Amino acid sequence: MPASTKLRVPLVVLVFTLLFAPAAAPQDFTMIALPDTQNEAQFFPQMMASQTQWIVNNRQAMNIQMVLGEGDIVNDGADAAQQQNADAAIRLLDNAGVPYLLAIGNHDYDGFNPKTGRSVTGFNQFFGPARYTGKAYYQGNFPSGSNENFYGVLTINGKQMLFLVLEYRPRSTSLDWAESILQANPDKEAIVLTHSYLFYNNQREDLCDSKDMPAGNANGQDMWGRLRRYANIIMVLSGHFTSGHVARRSDLGDNGNLVNQVFTNYQTSPEGGDGWLRIFTFHPAGDTISVQTYSPFLNQFKTDGANQYTLSYHNPQPHSGTGSVSGRVRNQSTCAAISGANVSAGGVSATTAADGSYRLVLAPGTYSFAASGTGVATATGSETVSDSLDTQLDFYLTSSATPTPTPSPGCTSGPTSPSVTICSPANGATVSSPVGVAAATKDSNLVSFVQAYVDGVAKVTQNGGSLNTQIPMAAGTYRLTVQAKDSAGIAFKQTINITVGNGSPTPTPTPTPSPTGCTAGTASPSVTICSPASGAVVSSPVHVTAATKDSVAVSLMQIYVDGSAVLTKSGGTLDTTIALGAGTHRFAIQAKDTAGLIFKQTINITVQ
Repeated sequence: MPASTKLRVPLVVLVFTLLFAPAAAPQDFTMIALPDTQNEAQFFPQMMASQTQWIVNNRQAMNIQMVLGEGDIVNDGADAAQQQNADAAIRLLDNAGVPYLLAIGNHDYDGFNPKTGRSVTGFNQFFGPARYTGKAYYQGNFPSGSNENFYGVLTINGKQMLFLVLEYRPRSTSLDWAESILQANPDKEAIVLTHSYLFYNNQREDLCDSKDMPAGNANGQDMWGRLRRYANIIMVLSGHFTSGHVARRSDLGDNGNLVNQVFTNYQTSPEGGDGWLRIFTFHPAGDTISVQTYSPFLNQFKTDGANQYTLSYHNPQPHSGTGSVSGRVRNQSTCAAISGANVSAGGVSATTAADGSYRLVLAPGTYSFAASGTGVATATGSETVSDSLDTQLDFYLTSSATPTPTPSPGCTSGPTSPSVTICSPANGATVSSPVGVAAATKDSNLVSFVQAYVDGVAKVTQNGGSLNTQIPMAAGTYRLTVQAKDSAGIAFKQTINITVGNGSPTPTPTPTPSPTGCTAGTASPSVTICSPASGAVVSSPVHVTAATKDSVAVSLMQIYVDGSAVLTKSGGTLDTTIALGAGTHRFAIQAKDTAGLIFKQTINITVQ
């Protein structure tokens, strides 16, 4: 055989090997969760430093990709000494280039009392947007200038992962923003980080577990009701509660995605928590997540089943043929447990225990549930039972036979269910400040709370199904909305226009021209980008103006550059500047209104 022929054989084999060899399996990677560090930061700073130094030392060996702080970094956000202790520990991560995201907890607000105010001066001074300057994974925040809510994106194994950090028991506007981020990033698996979400009994907190916040702020069940709609969410991490150290549950989202939810808090252990942290090791090839609990300070692992276990990474699609639904039945007004109540669905029933708990075993599927008892009104709800998993459904009963309609003094609800009836002021009325607002609701379910919004901003929240209050307002024309939410999670509302003092009401809140004279187009709903023009060649920073037209109020607007959110602001107009690198960019402005509708305009621009 000629020499040239002999050389072809290994070349053919090499080409075949390159073409048909199996692709390399994605690497295992690790994320570290830091539970409430507040007592460490105040009394045992060496404990917190031991945690972050261990992370730095083991970053390469364990392929640590992200550190997630579950909130309550300190005991009082206004205490500079505590903040400096925490800052020194976290700065070890900064110096080593380890990515991290730190959620705000109730103790991180100034004076650690977010019930009466949400001042975040101390938190933002040490852990606000400026701290993440130059960190490419940090992508944006809400509200502007504050890290009460923010998000990051990190590339792991060649795929981008989204980390969504939410404030302590989020406000409605914050969840609106969070949903807009999830909607804009459907291609990225998402981990949600928030301080208070899962209770120590393996169930999400509900309105009876969250009395230290004003009514209307979202508890764990409220958050789940909104987040479950997004197919990209895979995990929720939280802390906060001190009655137990750990809890976990897994649920399927509405799109069949498995969502692991994990609670961790060791702050009541000796020396501020004994340095315990959580190690989440993702095994993409095996589709599992290993969870370990370790203390660098003690150099010990917790190896019991509550602290060391394995989770499924994605939905394993089991076919056991059974699942369950469980929860608690309690008094709406007092939150007292109702024992002996009957909960039924699909021909199966259960009687609640002394603590109001129940559990039904059912075949997978969607069912109508009913909870009833002696001397209380029957409550109903619909929920889906997932194969091999437990689904949470709580009930709140009242002593009256019919929970609604609920009259406000001198105000009676209309006949439609569900509905809100604003009795005063009348639509189009000219009134004096403070404005007296009375409203009533009608619903087949129990109404949890009623809120009054002025031009899209929540002003008053009252428990129950009626509203009777006074709202101070300056002279001008306003859009007044009264919104209610019932025990099934359904929100409904009525909106009117009023004028305070002289003037005439404006029936349509938009289009609203921006300060630079940008006027919205005629289509409704729509976004009009006035500058830059589509196809324009511009210099950085880019001057951006836009306006919206919609039949209802616009809650927020966002600027996206090449698919990534770079700015979020409230209201229906935009006038700002954005720093952009040279090159051609896909430039989009997206708006969301109070009805939850999202609309946008996209253009292409070139930055020289």
